[in-house]
Amino acid sequence: MIQKAEFQIIFRLLQDKAKANSNYRQLAAEAGTSIGSVCNTMQSLTEKGYIVEDGGKRLLRKRSSLLNLWARAYAEGIKERYLLGRFTFLTPQVRERWRDIRLPENVSWGGEPATALMDDYLQPERWDVYTTDNANSLIATGRMIPKADGEIYVSRKFWEEAGTPPIVVYADLLAMDNDRCREAAERIREMV
Repeated sequence: MIQKAEFQIIFRLLQDKAKANSNYRQLAAEAGTSIGSVCNTMQSLTEKGYIVEDGGKRLLRKRSSLLNLWARAYAEGIKERYLLGRFTFLTPQVRERWRDIRLPENVSWGGEPATALMDDYLQPERWDVYTTDNANSLIATGRMIPKADGEIYVSRKFWEEAGTPPIVVYADLLAMDNDRCREAAERIREMV
C-alpha cells in the first residue's frame, strides 16, 4: 500500500513525467516530503519498472499502471487523511443551483461536480471540495453549513495550482465505487 509521502511524490510524477529526472531535493520540496522519502520512493518505483534509467536520465514508464495504483491508494484510505469535514447545502434550492455558488479563491470543486463542470456528463450526488484553508471557509459562501453527515466533503488540497487537476477528479470518481462514476472516470482519464 502506498504511504502518504509516496502518494505525494507519485502525484507529482504523474502530473509531469519530466519530474522523474528532477533532483531529489527539488522533488521533496514540491511534494512536501523528506529527501529520504523521495529516495525510497524512486528506488521502489525503479525496482517495479516505473522508473528506468536511459542515457543518464530517469524516465517514467508504465504511467497508466502507476496511475491505477495511485488512484486505488487514494480511494482506499489516503483520501480520508485529507478530509477536513462535511457540510450540507443550506436549502434544497441551493443544492439545485450549486453551479451558481461562488467558491472562495482557494477552494475548488472535485469529483462529481468538477466532472459536471467539465462536460456536464454527470449530475452530482456527492460534492467533493478542496481547500487550502480550513473547512469553515465554505460558510463564507452563505450557501453551505457544517453537518456531520452532509453530502459535501471538504478536503485539504495537496497541490498548489488553482482548480482541481483532472488526475484528482479521476481518483475522486473511482473512489465512489459505482458504475456511473466509473464511466465518468473513464471519460476524465482521457484528460489525465
